[in-house]
Amino acid sequence: MTQLPVLIKRVLCSNLPLPFDHPLTIPTLIVITSLSTLAYFYMKAIHAAYLMETTRRHNINKRRQLERPEDRFASLKVGKRFVNPFEEWQDVAFLTTALFWLRRWKGNGLPKTQEELEQTLPVHIPALDTIFTGHGNGSTDEHDHKAAPTDSLGSKGILSSSSSSTVTSPAKNPITFTWFGQSTCLITIDGLAILTDPVFSRCSINDYLGPKRLRPIPCPLDDFEKDLDIVLVSHDHFDHLDEKVVYQLGNSVTWYIPLGLRNWFLKRNVSNVVEMDWWQEIQHSSRPDITIACVPAMHWSGSRTPFEKNGTLWGSYVVKGREDSVFFCGDTGYSPELFKAIGNMYAPFTLAAIPIGSFKPEPMMQHVHMGPGDAIKVHMDLKKPRLSVGIHWGTFMMSDEHYLEPPQTLARLWKQQQDQQTHWITDLGIDSTLSLPSPPKESKDIHDPHSSTDYAAQSFTSPSTSSTTTSSNDTGGKAASTDHRSQFVTTAFGETVVID
Repeated sequence: MTQLPVLIKRVLCSNLPLPFDHPLTIPTLIVITSLSTLAYFYMKAIHAAYLMETTRRHNINKRRQLERPEDRFASLKVGKRFVNPFEEWQDVAFLTTALFWLRRWKGNGLPKTQEELEQTLPVHIPALDTIFTGHGNGSTDEHDHKAAPTDSLGSKGILSSSSSSTVTSPAKNPITFTWFGQSTCLITIDGLAILTDPVFSRCSINDYLGPKRLRPIPCPLDDFEKDLDIVLVSHDHFDHLDEKVVYQLGNSVTWYIPLGLRNWFLKRNVSNVVEMDWWQEIQHSSRPDITIACVPAMHWSGSRTPFEKNGTLWGSYVVKGREDSVFFCGDTGYSPELFKAIGNMYAPFTLAAIPIGSFKPEPMMQHVHMGPGDAIKVHMDLKKPRLSVGIHWGTFMMSDEHYLEPPQTLARLWKQQQDQQTHWITDLGIDSTLSLPSPPKESKDIHDPHSSTDYAAQSFTSPSTSSTTTSSNDTGGKAASTDHRSQFVTTAFGETVVID
């Protein structure tokens, strides 16, 4: 009786084509089943992507006959996912992205010594006293900010961040711009303080995960959080939306966010959010003289959780004040028709923040990020903002270019562009001093932070201009006359630029 089960097992196994009594049979079946399951879901995903791309192309073809750019480039959703309504867009396969990260050499030409890195990527203390002067619709600033020492980085031959134009007209607050790294910018316009794509973590994902920040944050958020009014969020990628900042600021500011992100904020007990679609304009609740407009961008969203992609929208923003307009460009590839449409609708711009980094390898990145060449095209499409500043570079190394390539290439291409324009004017026999008219407003001064800076192979040097700067070190603090030629520059981390 004790041998009957063994006999039955042998009989049953002998009638089957697979040797189940072999020790490798079960593991082999598990591997085959797993691979078959993965192949099934992969083919299913490929088929779904094909159908989505076919639907996207069909919608683009239908929109070609539409005249208004707001209709032709309206946000587009296929099923539960947003897609790009641009001809230039091309999806990058997951396998291609995975192979890129697996084989990527993460050197990026970074110096071996911290001293050299500090010289090529200096960090300034933001001039908070200048930034928040007249904060709150022209009122006198009551907060006691700690001013940056005027000679804090003088040993490196760099104009200190606290050097800024003297405010000459009490009736109008100047526009200020301070870059904190990546796409995090502190902008003031008409006394309203705006923070963009806030990321204050040590790494791109959080303080412990993701590519490490090359240089420290210019100053902690605690130093100025009480003065903030608005936060603009272009999309939900980790290097553009820091969850810790969301918890810290909470409902003390108004968050302007793309469609679909509201629930993410509500889960974190933040309800002071304004969800916006492309081309939508909203007057800020406490300042009806300030209009926030969300405009299209060519990018994508998701990746905060596995298998999450394009469930929320992405975009850029235009902030229209009483006399000036500011353009904040979120992550985007270059689409000529799109940016010309934005320029036609919202120009002239006093200030534009345009990404110039994370653009290599170009075949993979050109649809989601712009390099310096495309950024200059955007500057032109926007009808030459008075000052454009390159952002989204030198912070987290997540692409293949040299860490100083974006500002160096921008300076070189911008100089070439200016030289070509000068030659064209000279060939026509036109006086170059008359070819570039002043903006149709009262005279202003641009504080060019690099007009006299020469270091790191000209990595931060702005294009040559005849702008005259007025700093807090100037005797008497006089405002000088300015040539109103359009400029495209890069700044150091924390360096405050004032447009008065």
